[in-house]
Amino acid sequence: TDYYSQPGALFRLMTPAQQQVLFDNTARAMNSVPKEIQLRHIRNCSKADPAYGTGIAKQLNIPIGEISS
Repeated sequence: TDYYSQPGALFRLMTPAQQQVLFDNTARAMNSVPKEIQLRHIRNCSKADPAYGTGIAKQLNIPIGEISS
């Protein structure tokens, strides 16, 4: 089962404004969690769509170079 295809498809249906709201809300919700959990979430979002992971990383102020599998 591909757990990432549906979230990726839904992400791609969003307008850029909706995607930005998603990034902002996710970053606000994850701001106080440990960095390793933030990194894991970014990696999972990237599997759904690379732009999804990049947007979350940017909002959390985590350089994309820090994200590794």
